[in-house]
Amino acid sequence: MEKEESSLYDKLPLGLLAGFYFEINKNIEKGILSDAMYHEIRLIEQTALRIGISLEYLHDKGSRVIEAEKLLLRGTTMQH
Repeated sequence: MEKEESSLYDKLPLGLLAGFYFEINKNIEKGILSDAMYHEIRLIEQTALRIGISLEYLHDKGSRVIEAEKLLLRGTTMQH
């Protein structure tokens, strides 16, 4: 059995991994990022498979993480 190589994504907390996955996908869809970002998506997907989570879960969690960050940033800027 061949051992898969690990990536930086294997070391990230789930919330950060999900946030990256969501944002990279969103930017690819908008045409903001290059096709090279598909490689990054594949690495994240491999990590998700290794840790046993679905891509749907990763996407949903990522959208919630990003939304929470936006709310946090809005609250911080309103206080200043």
